[in-house]
Amino acid sequence: MDDIDRELVRLLVDDARLSYQQLAQAVHLSANSTADRVRRLRATGVIAGYHAELDLARLGRALFALTDVKLKEAVARERFEEGLDGVPQVLGLIHTTGEYDYQLRIASSGTADLESVLDVLRKLGAAEHHSRIVLAERRYSPTRLLGSG
Repeated sequence: MDDIDRELVRLLVDDARLSYQQLAQAVHLSANSTADRVRRLRATGVIAGYHAELDLARLGRALFALTDVKLKEAVARERFEEGLDGVPQVLGLIHTTGEYDYQLRIASSGTADLESVLDVLRKLGAAEHHSRIVLAERRYSPTRLLGSG
């Protein structure tokens, strides 16, 4: 990746709806050259996809929690993970090292809804869980990994 590729990635992370013409103007290339570069970034997996960012509160999911889960020793990870596939409040599942086996990102409509998710965790074999309610979130762009220029 050169500086132009890094700038294209930054621009697309900020607004994935930019046209090739808009991107080309920003990086001072032709639209065709820019389109070729973006296609190459997609083909090589640097750009893995495009996503819409949702406002969870407007979707009725204003209570956001991070929940660490320790499984009972006899519980298979695959069974636990597959069991969570049917729980729409679980937005993310990260298998971790350390004291806990997983960290979950849970978006619920309130405390009763969160409690129902925690009940599901117990039924799926969670020996322990520890939840923290998110009061505010500061997001950092993955473009920080690209360095400057």
